Amino acid sequence: MSVRARRMPRRARRALPIVATGLLCLVATACTGGSADEPRASASASASSSAVSPEPVTLRFSVYGGPEVRKAYRQLAVDYHLDHPEVTVEVEASGDVVTARDRLHRHFAAQDPPDLFLADQTDLAGLVAGDRVQPVDELLEKRGVQFGDNYQRLGLEAFAADSALQCMPNEVSPYVVFYNKRLLVPRNLVGPEDEPPTPEKGWKWEQFELAARQMSTNGVRGLYLPPRLSTLMPLMRSAGADIVDDPRKPTTLTLADDANREALEQVLTLARDPNLTPTARQLSKEDALTRFENGSLGMLVGTRDLVPRLRQNPDLHFDVYPLPSLGQARTVADVTGYCLSKDTAHVEQAADFLAYAAGPKGSETMAASGGVVPANLAALHSAQFLEPTQFPRQGAVFDEVMRRADSLPSVAGWPSVVTQTQPYVDRLFTAPVLDLDTLLPKVDQVSAEILAAAASPSASPSPSAGD
Repeated sequence: MSVRARRMPRRARRALPIVATGLLCLVATACTGGSADEPRASASASASSSAVSPEPVTLRFSVYGGPEVRKAYRQLAVDYHLDHPEVTVEVEASGDVVTARDRLHRHFAAQDPPDLFLADQTDLAGLVAGDRVQPVDELLEKRGVQFGDNYQRLGLEAFAADSALQCMPNEVSPYVVFYNKRLLVPRNLVGPEDEPPTPEKGWKWEQFELAARQMSTNGVRGLYLPPRLSTLMPLMRSAGADIVDDPRKPTTLTLADDANREALEQVLTLARDPNLTPTARQLSKEDALTRFENGSLGMLVGTRDLVPRLRQNPDLHFDVYPLPSLGQARTVADVTGYCLSKDTAHVEQAADFLAYAAGPKGSETMAASGGVVPANLAALHSAQFLEPTQFPRQGAVFDEVMRRADSLPSVAGWPSVVTQTQPYVDRLFTAPVLDLDTLLPKVDQVSAEILAAAASPSASPSPSAGD
C-alpha cells in the first residue's frame, strides 16, 4: 500500500541551500521526463530489461542495522528475486555502522568492494574524495525515478556533491524523545488553564525538565541524554547557537564560544543530575535502553532504530515527542543512502536493483522492519511505517519534525572528529568535577586539527571516512 506523496510548500523550495544547486537542476529534469561475521544471505533474480547481457549476474549488497533491519534487507533481495530470477543479490550484513565502515574499507583496500553498499551521509566526503562511488542520478533518472516531491529533500541534499546525487537516500531518521506512557502524563506538565504539550507543537525545555523531575521517584530516573555531539548539536541550535563554526563546511567545533556557554550549561545541569539521570556507574551495570525497557527510566533520546527492540516488550507502552526547545524547535537526522561502487562490473544490473530498493515497494519493505524512517515519502506515509496498532502511536512525529531537521556535517574528517572527541564529550556529561574552561577549548582544538588535516590536499583518505 502506498500513499500519494505530499508536495513541499513553495516557501520551503525557495529556501533550499546553495550546496544543493546542482541537485535541484537534476530534480527539475527528473520531474519532467547480523554482525560482520554473519553468513551471507542471497536471493536469485533475473537480469532486468535494461541489462545488456542476459547472462546470470551476482550483485554483492553490503548493509548494516539491527536484527529486524538486517532481516528486511534480506527480504528485499528475496522480493527482487520474484521479478528478476536471473540476478543473485548477496546481502552482506553488519550489525552497526562502525563495523560496516571498517569492513568496507578492507574490501576497497583489497580491491574487492561490493557492487552496492549502505553508507552514512557523514562518510560521503571521504567516499567521493577516494573516488569510491559513482553518481546515481542519471542512472536512476533513466529508470523512471522521480526525485522531486517523492523523497525527503534533506536526504537528497545530504547525498549531493559535485553537482550530482552521489548515493540514493534510503533513510532520514530524526532524533526524538522516547517516553514511557505509564510514567509521563503530558497534562500534568501545565496548569489547568494551559494547553499541554503535543507531538505536533512540541514542548519547551522547562516542560522537559519538569517531566524528568516528576518521573524521578521510587527508583525511577526521569531522563537520559546520550553524551554525543549529535545530542548537543540540535539543542545548541535550538538555543540560537551552534557547536560548529560553519554548518556546511565546519573547520572546528565551537563549544568554547561564549554564545554556546549558557545553553551548554543548561543542558549539562540537567544531564549530570544524579537524581534525574542514571550515573555512569549505574549505566555500567544496566544500560539506558534496558532501563527504559524495564520501566526504571522515563525518557531517552534516540532514533527510529530503537523501535524494533522496544516493541519486543509487550508491557512497555511508549511514544515519541520532538526534542525539547530551548528557543525554537530543532533536531538532527541520521541519513543513510545506497551507494554504487565505482568499481562494479555490473552497473546496469546494480542500478536496476537500486531503483527497486529506493522505490515505493522496496522502501515499504524496509519501513515494515520498524527501525527505518524511509526517505521515500510514499513509504513514510504508508501503513507499513505508521502501524497505528503498535507503539509508538505517534509515529507521524518522525515525519513532522523533519521540517526542523538538519543533517550532520558531511566533510572529510567528521567521523574522526566524532570518534576522537568522544572521550572529552563523555567527561562533559560524567566527570565528577566539571572544568569547562579547560575541557571545552581542548575539544575545539582536537576537532580543528582533525578537520584541517582532512582538508589538506596531501592528506590521504581516512579509513574512518569510509575508505
